[in-house]
Amino acid sequence: MSTSRSRNVYLDIFKFFLCYLVISIHLAGETYSHFPLYRLAVPMFFIISGYFNRASKELAEKSSVGFIKRTFRYMIAGFLLYIIFDFVMCYVDGHGVGYYFTTLFYEDFLLEFFILCRPITYTGSQLWFLIALFIVSLIHFALVKFDKLHYYKVIVPICYCIYFFFAGYMYLLQDTDMPIRYTRNALFFGLPNFGLGYLLAGVDFHKKRWYKYLYLVFGILFFYLQIHEYHLVKTQYCSLEMYWCGILSAVFLLQFFLGIKNSRCDFYYKWIGKNASFWVYILHMAVAVVLAKFVSFSNLMVKSFFVLIISFAVYEIAYLTVMALKAIKGKTVNT
Repeated sequence: MSTSRSRNVYLDIFKFFLCYLVISIHLAGETYSHFPLYRLAVPMFFIISGYFNRASKELAEKSSVGFIKRTFRYMIAGFLLYIIFDFVMCYVDGHGVGYYFTTLFYEDFLLEFFILCRPITYTGSQLWFLIALFIVSLIHFALVKFDKLHYYKVIVPICYCIYFFFAGYMYLLQDTDMPIRYTRNALFFGLPNFGLGYLLAGVDFHKKRWYKYLYLVFGILFFYLQIHEYHLVKTQYCSLEMYWCGILSAVFLLQFFLGIKNSRCDFYYKWIGKNASFWVYILHMAVAVVLAKFVSFSNLMVKSFFVLIISFAVYEIAYLTVMALKAIKGKTVNT
């Protein structure tokens, strides 16, 4: 078992495409009834995290602690950004401070937001991913601490069964999307996908060099087999088909990128940064809401692309500014 997993620049770049898929889903409405909104990005984010958090027994605890610290920082950064943004948007929409806090702490049930990742007002619903990732990091640390990582072999199938029961059968019974919303959280969505990535890291799927091309074919195949989001409440069992296809596509595409030899890409990490995809993911909804008030696009793909580009531009300006300030500070200290 390899004790270290170096960054894969191709996988990092692919994350921008995953961000695009997330943006497309969040900008869509019934107007875009024929645009296929693929459920690939978020499962793959969790699977990637699980894969790269597998370490040797000696480094496991240190790695799990570092994972908690990172996810906590991400969650706090997301909260601060959206609390400020939501506060401003309340005034833009003609509401006051009272409405903001009433909605946040009463109508939207903040406790359920933390525990079940229930969506809250405006753009805050996107924070469920960061909360789920943080909770998963705590569970992973506990399994490492008590030397129970083999439990993933039991946890993963059980969580998937619970998730797909609510996402499929209960969805049809209740004719509502609430079961899906309540299962899009740490325990029934984040944990099994993270655990799946962790288990995948323990197996070598690249016995032959040409295997990676086979994984690419299967990844693309399952990607295109997914069901249009608009038809989710129209067709029986399609939610099950859509999510299974999304997860299988994520698994095969991850194996494809892992099959490509890692390469040095100093320019990419120097000018763009290794955490760029995360910050673009965080910024995309804020940019989407602002654009919606000033610009109207008739084509979802065009709108999504503009949001992605502007989100990346905002991130890049901030990132390069920080890098420039660090360089100036370093020169001043040396002088």
